[in-house]
Amino acid sequence: MAPHVGNDEPSSVLYGLHTVTEALQSPTRVIQRLWLAKSDGRFFPLTRLAKERHIPYSVESRDRLDRLAGDRHHQGVVAGVAARQFLEGEELLDAMEKITTPSLLVVLDHIQDPHNLGAIFRTVDAGGGHGIVIPKHRAVGLTAGVAKASAGALEHVPVARVTNTGKFLEQCQHRAIKTVALDATAKTSYTECDFTDSLALVFGNEGEGIRPIVLKKCDEHVRIPMLGKINSLNVSVAVAVTIFEVVRQRAQKR
Repeated sequence: MAPHVGNDEPSSVLYGLHTVTEALQSPTRVIQRLWLAKSDGRFFPLTRLAKERHIPYSVESRDRLDRLAGDRHHQGVVAGVAARQFLEGEELLDAMEKITTPSLLVVLDHIQDPHNLGAIFRTVDAGGGHGIVIPKHRAVGLTAGVAKASAGALEHVPVARVTNTGKFLEQCQHRAIKTVALDATAKTSYTECDFTDSLALVFGNEGEGIRPIVLKKCDEHVRIPMLGKINSLNVSVAVAVTIFEVVRQRAQKR
């Protein structure tokens, strides 16, 4: 299949070498078009994947790639894609009942920073998590910046979008999934909490933390002890610290 030359702009894009490669390899991601910078063969694996999936591609100037991506850090690779499909909260919980190990969900209450959300996707994938839950309103969506920051993990972690986070936590509890809030004011250290059963970890946004209406829905509240003068971690770091405590406890139990 010859490279396609066209001037139509995508409605949604992904960019970055790892991000686009993972998307091309995903059987569920709909790729509409691929744009590449001229190279010495570095993009051959991408064009091979594009030919296999009958996806049109073309070689473009750096200026046009900058415009398509809306970001100069695209590494010479931009893909036009269909919007990522979200699960409903109940659909994600139904999927949890089919796995044979304790489930691990991460529930995010109004995360605003795309780089934080992308990093969280990467951590959830690395830690063997089973899904991320985000609210439909007042939170960052699955933007190209989120996908780039996730280094491809966005293609592998199921995402549910819910209207009411508190109600979703109640649904978790009805299905024997323990809900644990990371709360800087909690008395219990995160290492003292039993993370070996099915679990939904709840994290708040970068400025205000978890909203009180969501916090009161959680079964347990734990904190990460701070020894310095700053009383909290960046939310993506807090997710990583907590998830790998889950990994440690579950490995020890096995």
